[in-house]
Parts: sequence; C-alpha cells; structure tokens
Amino acid sequence: MKGKYYQLPIDFSQLLQKKDMPAISLEDSIAQHIHLLITTVLGENKDDPNYGCQWWDSDFDIKASNNEVKEQIENAVKASITRYEKRISQIRVVAAVNQEELLLPSTRKMKKKIRVTVSGNVTKNNHPFQYSSFFYISPLSYD
Repeated sequence: MKGKYYQLPIDFSQLLQKKDMPAISLEDSIAQHIHLLITTVLGENKDDPNYGCQWWDSDFDIKASNNEVKEQIENAVKASITRYEKRISQIRVVAAVNQEELLLPSTRKMKKKIRVTVSGNVTKNNHPFQYSSFFYISPLSYD
C-alpha cells in the first residue's frame, strides 16, 4: 500500500476482519512519526537500538539548566528526525523548557514542561510542515 498512511496505534481488529483501515494525510503521518521518535528511548526498539532520541539519557539530570536541556533536546530531536524521517527537509527544531506546577488530586508537583516545535518542508511537494507538541519530563508524561 505505497502512498497510504495509517493512524497509530493500528487497530488490528479491523485488519483481522479484513476491513479497510482509515487513511491519514502525509503530514499527519509525518507528525505521528516525529512524536514516536521524540518519545522513544534509545535501545527501546529491538530491531534498531539507535531509533529514538538520545536526550532521554539525561532526562533526570537535575544539575542541567533549562538552557542546557533546551539545547540537548533541539540537537537530539533534529538528529533523530534527520536520520529517520526522510519525508521532510530543511528541518528546524525549537524547544522551550519551563517549570510548571501540576495540581493532581492529592498533591502538587513541579515538572519541566517541554514544548517542541519542528518545522521544515515536505520533500514530496515542498509544502511547509509544522509539528508542535509538549510533554513533561522526569518522568515522561504527555497529553
């Protein structure tokens, strides 16, 4: 099915029932893959131990300043996308790191909120592409 892109996670029950799976756009497929790259720790993929983002190795480095974390994230995300997502070019990655207080039912927690914005051009048609998401680290959680 070259040229067709599918929503993650894949609903295997539809496959087993031999039903057509809904397709998504090229841009949505790229965005899904970038999200997967960003949230995958190196070594987690048994077939390719280099798949994912290297900066997870320093996720719990409490000595690192927000600027150091920002730079590590930008470099690691750009390197990972450059290596594994060939459908976009002229990749630019901007990260923002802020402390945020999370109000949970029984407690309050301070976490680092990471917003990652990736922009570039879709290689196939040279259209502009942008992906933006945020997540909390130490430990990871995302919306």
